[in-house]
Amino acid sequence: MTDESRWSPRPDDVPAFGDIRRVLVVKLRHLGDVLLTSPVFSCLKRHASHIEVDALVYRDTAEMLSGHPDIAQLFTIDRRWKHLGLTRQIRAESSLISALKSRDYDLIINLTEHNRGVWLSRLLRPKFAVAPAGDFGWLYDRSFTH
Repeated sequence: MTDESRWSPRPDDVPAFGDIRRVLVVKLRHLGDVLLTSPVFSCLKRHASHIEVDALVYRDTAEMLSGHPDIAQLFTIDRRWKHLGLTRQIRAESSLISALKSRDYDLIINLTEHNRGVWLSRLLRPKFAVAPAGDFGWLYDRSFTH
């Protein structure tokens, strides 16, 4: 099998962009990794201009995407939340989850293997959830539709 033929078939269950209103792209990594996600937002908007595309990144990498013309809302997770104490950390996490739930996503694109993507997929309950393939465990496998 050539590389080209391996990538040319499309699954029958690919979500139709016409059915997608709002997308959350999650990239919880370092500066360079987040910068490399920039074309994902442009590509989504180019293929489906009606879609609102949001991003979720760590606060210290947010500058890489702030001002991106194809991002509707930029959400952040502050790595320092874990030093706030349990109550304040839970409050910060709950506030983020509430804000994300209010956006009512049809699609989550999880571009990292971070466990937070699993929980976001389960808590936000989008119609479709896409993540990289890999051997990340049964919970990971059961948390994404694609």
